[in-house]
Amino acid sequence: MKVLLSIGVLVAVLFLGTSNSLKAQSPDQQMGFGVVLGTSTAGGNSFGGGTFAYAINPGLHIGTGFALAVSSQSGQSMNSIIFAPYVKGLFKGSKDFLPFIQGQFSINSSSAGGGNSNTRTGLSLIGGAEYFASKNLGIYGSLSVLELGFDPSVTTFGIGASASIGIEWFM
Repeated sequence: MKVLLSIGVLVAVLFLGTSNSLKAQSPDQQMGFGVVLGTSTAGGNSFGGGTFAYAINPGLHIGTGFALAVSSQSGQSMNSIIFAPYVKGLFKGSKDFLPFIQGQFSINSSSAGGGNSNTRTGLSLIGGAEYFASKNLGIYGSLSVLELGFDPSVTTFGIGASASIGIEWFM
């Protein structure tokens, strides 16, 4: 059931992103990179990381988020790595301010001292808006709407189970 829902979410994002022709300042056929800060209310965790993106056209972007954290305190160490490829469909809005919907598959692997490690995978449906100050600079905020955890199996539905803000530079 989760696999069918996952496929449906990705198809919807692809269809909605390619079905509109935007005349906004959204980038077109450009590579980009950025930084993102976020929090998860479900786990109470905050995170920071980077993004790589490619604007296929002004209404459809693909990319991946990533993060790496290494910490040590009182002889205990913890390492975490996140990899999250995504597809983002942007909708018509004002010239500079565009709402979007994003489908994202995430892999989060962490390990603590003593050999304790775990890997979490899941699919998220995210809604947000991006302000394009220019064709090369976008500032965005987003809230998750649906999170489907595959390992461990958990479903979270509701606006704002996680939130993030970020900035992207396109070249």
